Amino acid sequence: MAKAFELRKQLILQDVNELADERSHKVLTEDLEWRCPDKLETFGEWKSFIDKALWAYLEARQAFDEAAIVARAEALRSGHFANRWNDLPKKKIKLTDKMKEALQEEVRSYYWHKELRGEVCRVHHYPRANGAEFFFAYLPDWPDNRLVFDADGNLTPREESYTFTNVFIYLPSEGAIEIIAKGGKKVHLSLRKAFCKAVLGIEVDDDEPVRATYQLDHLLDPKFAFRTQPEDRIAAVRLQRIRLVPKSGVSAIEYLEPKFLENASHADVMTAINRLLGAYNLNRSQVTVGQVGIQLQFLSDGQRKPKTMTFNVSCPNTCDLKSKPDDVRVVGERCIQSWEILQ
Repeated sequence: MAKAFELRKQLILQDVNELADERSHKVLTEDLEWRCPDKLETFGEWKSFIDKALWAYLEARQAFDEAAIVARAEALRSGHFANRWNDLPKKKIKLTDKMKEALQEEVRSYYWHKELRGEVCRVHHYPRANGAEFFFAYLPDWPDNRLVFDADGNLTPREESYTFTNVFIYLPSEGAIEIIAKGGKKVHLSLRKAFCKAVLGIEVDDDEPVRATYQLDHLLDPKFAFRTQPEDRIAAVRLQRIRLVPKSGVSAIEYLEPKFLENASHADVMTAINRLLGAYNLNRSQVTVGQVGIQLQFLSDGQRKPKTMTFNVSCPNTCDLKSKPDDVRVVGERCIQSWEILQ
């Protein structure tokens, strides 16, 4: 009994930690505003994200539980396992048991015939206040034999079939579907067909997913500045490197890629670029920016060495922010939007 209580406590604290960042706090706030608006004022009196999450667990359990589930999916929406399509009918759905059972069977059938796993499937549906419809499809994974500690603290093998989860996020106002699942585009295409057939009652083709596109040429404008917001606690932004591709051929040159010293100012960088281009009888209007490396330097919290994050953006649609830790990735995503790098 004591061990079970300890495990339960640890699981609760994991959910609290999951909700203790800016993005997840937004999800929790939306749930409270939707399900128990009378508690928002008290919720707002707590200062830290962790205190707010703990309060929600004690005083608004339904909102806490659902926010913890949805926050996990939100964390993956811009990651390696997500794809989005925008070509669906813009219509609201009224989910029936028949539709949910059909989705369960379509997903189960795909995994069982393709991968010999997922012999059963259970779909849980979570409508959101903003109109988004979240569907979590739970399936058993291949059986595994893992070592666990028993009640007496001894290692013992346990044969289990653990679950894996796919997430469908349908956005009726945008006519869009986002799919979060391992396996890449090939798997996502099949899951998209399954969802559209079961829930929307339509057949879809193997269209390409929507990909983010980036633009970088405006970084060559001397008036451009890497402006940041105080709440992001960024001490400095520096351009580490830039790839300059001539618009017309230059003998023996594919591109120019200067790297800049850490103490180089924005003016120093622009001067260096102008001099480099001048050496090849080029100016800024005769080149396009193909790739950049940008470093964010964060303010210190007074206890640890300040964090830094370096990320790379390439035209037309490559950015490695997805691979960064959540707490700094969301800041980077916000920055490339405000700098108009993300189109």
